[in-house]
Amino acid sequence: MLKIGLTGNIGSGKSIAASIFEILGIPVYHADEKAKNILNKQDVIEKIKILFGAGILDKTGKPDRKKIAGIVFNNNEKLTSLNKIIHPAVIADFEEWVKQESSFHYIIMESAILFETGYSEMFDSIIVIAAPENIRIERVIKRDQSSDEDVKKRIQNQMLEEMKIKKADFVINNDGSHLMIPQVLKLHQKFLSK
Repeated sequence: MLKIGLTGNIGSGKSIAASIFEILGIPVYHADEKAKNILNKQDVIEKIKILFGAGILDKTGKPDRKKIAGIVFNNNEKLTSLNKIIHPAVIADFEEWVKQESSFHYIIMESAILFETGYSEMFDSIIVIAAPENIRIERVIKRDQSSDEDVKKRIQNQMLEEMKIKKADFVINNDGSHLMIPQVLKLHQKFLSK
């Protein structure tokens, strides 16, 4: 079974590409969603409390993701510490998931920070979804009702798109002038033929 990594910076359209692969019957592990679920596990909550203090929990005793984001996007040390808590748990969960999906010709992990976390080493091929920064900012502002400034802060915490493209095996262009479905279908056929 081939393991394919799918990444792209915020607003690039990686979730749309992942959905197309899923429509084609390919299992997709959504690492960013799984990380949010892992954040709510009791052992992880205890580590989060130690890192950020008890005030980081909401009224239900779960980590307040907005508060955490507000801290880590302005503090690289805290972001690194948080990643050391979350990422090993995501990798372990992914490895279990892969065993369950072993009958498929290939599987995909979708993650915004595939290279930044070191996840990229686990894959046979990496796909990067690329789009110009101004288009990505516009998409995220519409999607999240975020401010231009907030989106730019989030972008600063991600590897430059040019660097991701250099490290990628395949690039899907989602700039609005290229259709995504034919690009995904071409890669789907390529992976099935390996």
